[in-house]
Amino acid sequence: MKRICPAICFGLAILWNVGCTAPPKGAAPTASVKGTVELDGKLVPSGELHFSIADYPPSVLQITNGTYSGEAPVGKNKVEVFIYVEGPASEKYGGVRSTTNTAPEKYWGPNTTLDATVKAGEANEFKFKLTSKN
Repeated sequence: MKRICPAICFGLAILWNVGCTAPPKGAAPTASVKGTVELDGKLVPSGELHFSIADYPPSVLQITNGTYSGEAPVGKNKVEVFIYVEGPASEKYGGVRSTTNTAPEKYWGPNTTLDATVKAGEANEFKFKLTSKN
């Protein structure tokens, strides 16, 4: 009897946890997007754009020679821009070069000022014209 009680309690605990967790969400529906990214009137040579909607991981698109293309979640997205510059190699990290995001703070993080509404079945072309001034 002493061994059955802990086993029953353990089994009930497992059932409780399984029954009380929400099922995982699938991936957000996506649509094709493309466009350009400029900073102070010049095409951004390289970097990343993150398109994100609540409760889903962001879609990360590469910026190459000022242009980007790929898939982004359908709906109103917050858009973040990351413009990376390589620093010197660090002996501390085995000679690996560090990178620094040089995009103005107003274009990345939770308070980004950029957004884009991605629509299914439509041409989603967005031009982001960034300025380094406030």
